[in-house]
Amino acid sequence: MSTTRPANRPLTGFEHILLGVVTDEPHSGYGLKKKFSQTPASVYQPSSGALYPALRRLVARGLLRVEDAADSSRSRRMYHATQAGRDVHLAWLHEPVVPARVGNDLGLHLMRFAMMEHKLARREVLAFLDSLASALAGFVTGMEKYVASGAQTSQHALLAIEHGIAVHRASLAWARSAIKALTGPAQPAASKTAASKTAGSKTAARHPVPGSQAPDSPAPGSPAPGR
Repeated sequence: MSTTRPANRPLTGFEHILLGVVTDEPHSGYGLKKKFSQTPASVYQPSSGALYPALRRLVARGLLRVEDAADSSRSRRMYHATQAGRDVHLAWLHEPVVPARVGNDLGLHLMRFAMMEHKLARREVLAFLDSLASALAGFVTGMEKYVASGAQTSQHALLAIEHGIAVHRASLAWARSAIKALTGPAQPAASKTAASKTAGSKTAARHPVPGSQAPDSPAPGSPAPGR
């Protein structure tokens, strides 16, 4: 039986993530394996039997191109995103959150959010987070209603459901906190440091440390100069 996949089929979640990683920076196959094994993306860590076929499929569809790059020790095949690949990646970042699939797609949504920085406008990122929070709230409410209905009587099943509720409730809290963090204007690191120093100086002026009185200031209870 043939296992050839239709050329016009939708990309898998892993293929989208792979395309996004290469869109951000060209990689060799070895470099991709290393990145997936040593970063939080390790949840998608592929075997060689999955990684290289996925890369070949993306190349065959015109989403990636390959260049031979020589370094001091050996030649490497470097994968670069084509313009078509960048367009497909951007379209994936813009895809709406499907509430009915939020439980299954949560990991992909988090990867999409991580890749949105510097690619989507702030308002688009906030709209994504808002729709994600709404979908998560609906998911949690639905599961809580199911538990309250008494339809499930297995203790182990109920404990497993409670775990799912806790995980998605935590994800909902994260989405809301991310919205709050991104709602205000971003403050450059240098400005934050300066603001911190200014605030520290003001605090020190209001609450001087004992023994740190300026040399020219008279000690408490001593006569003022010239008297």
